[in-house]
Amino acid sequence: MFYPDFNFLFMKGSRDDKGWDPLILWVALFLLFFLMAGQGCYAQDPQASDSAVPMASPAGSGHAWSEGWYQDAWGYAQGVEEYQKTNKPLVVYINVGWCPYCRRFEKEVLSSPKVEDFMKDMIKVTINPETGDRENAIAAKYGVQGFPSFFLHPPQPGRAVQLYTGVMPEEFMAQIQQALR
Repeated sequence: MFYPDFNFLFMKGSRDDKGWDPLILWVALFLLFFLMAGQGCYAQDPQASDSAVPMASPAGSGHAWSEGWYQDAWGYAQGVEEYQKTNKPLVVYINVGWCPYCRRFEKEVLSSPKVEDFMKDMIKVTINPETGDRENAIAAKYGVQGFPSFFLHPPQPGRAVQLYTGVMPEEFMAQIQQALR
């Protein structure tokens, strides 16, 4: 049976003969181990919440854009049930916590008083597909390929319309009006 020879780890030598000092090698291995086994660059922001509640609107405003929104798979089921019982449009906003475009859309569009007022009578659902399998399945059902994704179900049950999110509040409201016709 072949056994690897690790004697090179314990070689004594000077730097002139290109040998590795065992102490330096062991320190390097020790540091490498803790970089790979520890959180390293993959650590989550300690202030980030593990909950699926989307981020609030601009700092200091004291008002979260997501007030009155159903959250995640359970909320989606409630929203769909309400949609089927009423004649109200249903909007589904699919976003992830790490997405800067989602935060910008929330800050500039969803937090806009005009948009909040415009959507006040709609059934609103927000979903983060990274929070669970059920949420991920909902995103897959909509064919989400990027974030943020925003869908509108008109009052009459039918096919959902995907809306473009890279717009200003006025353009966003115009898209909704167009889709509701």
